[in-house]
Amino acid sequence: MREDTRTPAVPALQPSPPPRDGVLRRDVTPGSLQGHEATYAGVERLVTTLCEMHERATRRGLRMTLVAVGVSNAADIADAHGAGTLETVTEVVVRRAMAGSVEFRPLRISPLGGALGVLLSAPLQADRDAMEVAQRMRGKVWTTPAEIWPVVTLGLRGFTDEHPPEDLLRDVRATLLDAARRSPGGVRWFRPEVLSRPDHDLALLRDLAQALDDPTQIDLAFQPVRSLATGSVHAVEALLRWTHPVRGAVPALQAVAAAERSGLVHRLGALVLDRALATAAGWRRRGHTATVHVNVSPGELRDPGYAERVADLLGRHAVPPSGLLLEVTETDVMTGDEDVLATLLRLRRLGVRIGIDDFGTGYSSISHLHRLPVDTVKVDRSLVAGIATSPADLDLVRAVLALLATAPVDVVVEGVETADQVDCLRLLGCELAQGYHLGRPGPLSSLDLGRADGPGQVGDMTSGVA
Repeated sequence: MREDTRTPAVPALQPSPPPRDGVLRRDVTPGSLQGHEATYAGVERLVTTLCEMHERATRRGLRMTLVAVGVSNAADIADAHGAGTLETVTEVVVRRAMAGSVEFRPLRISPLGGALGVLLSAPLQADRDAMEVAQRMRGKVWTTPAEIWPVVTLGLRGFTDEHPPEDLLRDVRATLLDAARRSPGGVRWFRPEVLSRPDHDLALLRDLAQALDDPTQIDLAFQPVRSLATGSVHAVEALLRWTHPVRGAVPALQAVAAAERSGLVHRLGALVLDRALATAAGWRRRGHTATVHVNVSPGELRDPGYAERVADLLGRHAVPPSGLLLEVTETDVMTGDEDVLATLLRLRRLGVRIGIDDFGTGYSSISHLHRLPVDTVKVDRSLVAGIATSPADLDLVRAVLALLATAPVDVVVEGVETADQVDCLRLLGCELAQGYHLGRPGPLSSLDLGRADGPGQVGDMTSGVA
C-alpha cells in the first residue's frame, strides 16, 4: 500500500513556527482533549464505548477502524526534554489527526507517547483515510524547549461484530508493536501472524528457563580452527547446542536472542563459561595448555559484577586468567558503551584476554583495535563468501587483512566452505581459518587434537555461541 502523498490543507490546530511556541503550549496542555472520548477509564467502559460508536457508525453506513498510535522515539524525547514535553508532543499529534477532514476520534491518550482512537470512513475509503491521518500526524512539533520530530507509527484494525472487542483491542496493539519493531514511522494493518510472535516468544522463554534448570538439554559442539599452512588444529570453538524434548534442536542464535531479551543470558552465559573452563581444565591436565575462548553478550558485560564471577570460575577450575579469551562482537565493542568497556578493562587487569568476533560487519576500525586490549580478531564469513569467484571480493579481503596486519592481533577467517576459498586465503597470506570445509561442528571426541607436545597440539580452544 503506497502512502497518499497529497499535501493536506493546514488545519487550524497545526503547530505554527517558533514565534507561536508559547501559544501552542497554552492551547495544548494535559487534559485539553476533554470532551472527546479520550478520557474514558477502564477496559469495560472502553469496550462499551466502542460498541456504541460502532452501532452509530453502522447506522450511518460508515466503516469503523481502530487506530493505535505510537511515538516510536518517545524515550528519546522524554530523556532529552522531559516527560512534560513528550506529553505535549503526543497531544499535538492527536489534535492534528482530529483537525482534518477525515473523521478521527481519540479514545485514550497516554502521556508516555501513545494513543488509541477510531477512524470512521465511507466503504472502501478506509485505506485512503488512514494514510491521510498518518500524513497529518507527521511533521515537526514546536514546543518551548525545542523543535521536535516525533516518529509516529500507526497500527490499524477494522472493527467488526465477528470478533469480541477485547480481541480487536489486542489485535491493534499487536499490530502497532509489530509496526514499531519492523518499520518505525510506518502504517500497518492487522495480519493474524502478528499474534503468533508474542505467544511464541513467551513459550520459548519458558522452555529456555526450564532448560537452564535441567541443563541436560544444553550441550556444546566443537569446530576446529586450522592452520592453513599445515592443516593442524590450532583452535577449537565450542558452540552452544540446545535440544528441546518437543521443539528439537533450537537454533543457537534464536536461543541467545531470547536469553538477551529476558535477562536469562546471565545464567546461559555462566553455564557455557563453566563448561568451557571445565573442558579446558581437563585438557590442561593431559598436557594441552589450551586457551579457551568464550563468547560473551553485551548484557553480561554491562553487569558490574561480571569480572568477579569470571575470576571465581577461573579459580574453581584452576585455569589461569591467561587461559581464557572472551569474544565480543565487533558492534558491541566499537560503539563505545562505557559499561562494556569498563568491564573489559577489569577483565584485562585480571589477565583475561579479549577477542573481537564478526569483524567487518559493523563499526570496523583499525584505530580502535590499537586502543583496545584485543588479542584476536575473527573476520566475518560474509566477507569471504565470494572471494573465489569475485575479484572485487578478493580485493576487499586483501585490504582487510592488510589493515589487520598493522595491529598486534591474531587473525582468524571464518566461513571457509570450499577448497578454492582456502587457496585464495593462502595466496593472501592468511594463517588461520575456520569453516565447514575445514571441519564441521561435532562432538569433541571427533577432533584429532594430536599429542600434547606434537605437531597436532592444540594451540587454542575456542568456546561460545554460534
